[in-house]
Amino acid sequence: MSTLSTPHPTSQKQPIEVLFNAVFHNKWHFTDFANAPVEANTSSKTFTQSGKTRHLLVPNEKLKACHEFLRLFLLDFLPVNEGVVFSYRKGVSAFDAVIHHAKSKSFFVCDIANFFPSVKRSRVRSTLLTAKDPCPVGDFDGWLDRMVDLVCVNDSLPMGFSTSPAISNAALQPFDNALKAYCDSKGLVLTRYSDDITVSGRDHAALEGIQDQVEALLQETMHGELSLHPKKSKFLHSGAKIKLLGMVLLPNGTVSVDASVKEEIEVLIYFYSRDRSKFADRVGGDPRKAEARLSGLLNYVNTVDQNYLDKLRKKFGVAVVDYFLHRSFS
Repeated sequence: MSTLSTPHPTSQKQPIEVLFNAVFHNKWHFTDFANAPVEANTSSKTFTQSGKTRHLLVPNEKLKACHEFLRLFLLDFLPVNEGVVFSYRKGVSAFDAVIHHAKSKSFFVCDIANFFPSVKRSRVRSTLLTAKDPCPVGDFDGWLDRMVDLVCVNDSLPMGFSTSPAISNAALQPFDNALKAYCDSKGLVLTRYSDDITVSGRDHAALEGIQDQVEALLQETMHGELSLHPKKSKFLHSGAKIKLLGMVLLPNGTVSVDASVKEEIEVLIYFYSRDRSKFADRVGGDPRKAEARLSGLLNYVNTVDQNYLDKLRKKFGVAVVDYFLHRSFS
């Protein structure tokens, strides 16, 4: 996502056209924000990861600018339950969601099926309305339907729009609040990262009935619009491998990266140092993609497990690890 250099808006409300022109200074025209057809300014992209194929709608630069404007002047004002939600929020990450469960011994993990497409236009509209009072848009009501148009495709949140994550965080606030109240009453720990929900407690007995409770509250608060993925709910217990959001929660309460990630990193560094041809072959024969992949993995480790990063420096040398850690290969 691009970053606008405009200062964060003040509490004084202004017409949306005035705000838009103050940000872009004719680089983008307000007529595009007001009238440009959304689907005509997107392209489709498909990618496969871990055997799962995803279809994205990618906005062009014009639509990206509109979305960035909405982020700055609308979406940043959406209320969320910050004690529950750790996805797509500045200053927090998946690591923060996992470390919250460090003292627990038993875990229930589940995820919401067909997440973004299940957040429908009517839900998006009511969600954006929650930002009306705090946001600086003075003529909010007159532009609400157009703002909904800009962030929805085919009556729902599309995968690929930068606006979808923030809206989904706020859209689920009724569910987050209700489940948090229940978990607090039972001494349970709750976090949500996008569509992934984790509830944990001191032992298995503490989680008795939690699956039925999560499903019931999701149906009740979201009026049947969302449901849990039927095959992805499971219970985990300390003593076995506790894998949450791609990280491993160790028995001593610390968080590390999964062994498969460690193996990929070490293989990539080894071939980078010994055989650049094999290094490139690890990512389809493209050395730049291989460099970007290794850089991304090391920066991920940097947010999760500093001890492992130090081990990599000792094993492969400080120079090569820090070269990939501190440079951008995008």
